[in-house]
Amino acid sequence: MLILKLPMKKKTFICFVLISLFSYGQFIGNYVFSNPQIVSDNSAFGLDRPRIVVPESGLPLVMWTSTNDKKIYVSLFNGTDFDEPQSILPDGFDFYGNQNYGPEIDCNENFISIVFHNSLNGVNSVYFIFSNNGGLTFSEPIKIIEEQNFIEGAGIHIDSNNNPILTYETFISADSVNQFVSFGQFTDDDSGVLFNLPLIANKNTLGVPCECCLGSLASNDENIIFSYRNNINNVRNMYSCSYNILNQEFDSGFLIDSYSQSLSVCPTEGPKSYLTNNFLVNSFKSYAYSPARIATSIVDLNNNQIVYESEVDWGVGYGVQSLPEIAGNDNAFAIVWKEFRYYNFDVFISIGASPSNEFLPIIETSLSVSSSAPNSQTANDFTAVDIEEYNGVFHVVYLDYNDNIIFYRNIANENFANSLDFVKAKNIIGTFDIYGRPSFKGKFEIDIFDDGTSKKKFVLD
Repeated sequence: MLILKLPMKKKTFICFVLISLFSYGQFIGNYVFSNPQIVSDNSAFGLDRPRIVVPESGLPLVMWTSTNDKKIYVSLFNGTDFDEPQSILPDGFDFYGNQNYGPEIDCNENFISIVFHNSLNGVNSVYFIFSNNGGLTFSEPIKIIEEQNFIEGAGIHIDSNNNPILTYETFISADSVNQFVSFGQFTDDDSGVLFNLPLIANKNTLGVPCECCLGSLASNDENIIFSYRNNINNVRNMYSCSYNILNQEFDSGFLIDSYSQSLSVCPTEGPKSYLTNNFLVNSFKSYAYSPARIATSIVDLNNNQIVYESEVDWGVGYGVQSLPEIAGNDNAFAIVWKEFRYYNFDVFISIGASPSNEFLPIIETSLSVSSSAPNSQTANDFTAVDIEEYNGVFHVVYLDYNDNIIFYRNIANENFANSLDFVKAKNIIGTFDIYGRPSFKGKFEIDIFDDGTSKKKFVLD
């Protein structure tokens, strides 16, 4: 039996003046789900592909799209519930999006960035929207890229210095595909942001990028790494390229997946990664299994060698797994995905301890995000899951496709979760006027929640 005996690290953060210690031993097998909380159940706002970030307040912001009216919506958690969705696109402003291709969002501190692409009238463009106040307001869309070649999709990453890094893929033919990366910086002038000329990330790597699989960026103070699905004679493995700040280009790529996945067509899914303790931790859909499974790999960046590789969870329903997302810190990481299990679509999570120079991870058996139970047989259609980690808490958003509801839950160490009142879901059990009578749209009202707390409010006509 492998026993984790890693040094406990102290995490100090300002958020409702909470201080917590996060340890491996407490975390593994002792995580707690908050109650599901509705982000939006109004189909008029659209409910496509929810994404989540967590700004400096610790209160999550959820973004999603409406492919019908071509709008992008955001909703910020206020400590009790999610605010009314707000559209951040001007009327008539089109974008391209589906469950694989965005729009995409990222956040560091109070800097939030969103990218999307469109192809109108023969012009292929990438647009950028940002907030520097934690999502309270957003800029107008800013055109960053204009290409003659077709753009498959765009991604965004914000580094630890709050600089946005843009990614996108261009496609001419299956043999002529490039993954581009452009480094940006927020400015004080009217433009608000400035991006450098795009670099070809795969320039020094054998093969060509898979023609419809988006890449992803991960960074820390030492590394900037771009990961993508490569194609060498239809062997479509995952590769990563490290950015060399001295020569200002990406190096020759290294394998982060040794499964030798031979595919004649593009599988539409690339890898997702994060950096910790000088290791690159990856998650991706692997066709080396039947049916296709979500796999994880860990690369030691001291030598760019794979030191761990496995399917995340075999499951028991034998359904195809897809669309993984990963998030983590130096202590723990979590992978979420969509799966057809027991003849129902559901979303699942597996949690593991982050690797160190002494230990490789222990990955927990999957739990249903929708039910918080293993081997869930929930008769529903849950899909489009996303995850973000912030100060030791995993924040998850997912779509109930049947009932048209976007749900939010957080998952934390049991002891840590007890202190997170501000992110626990609360349900209203009664609304009363100032005289204690049940209220029906009065002026002054008091909401009573199932956790014993209350909120006063003044209702405008």
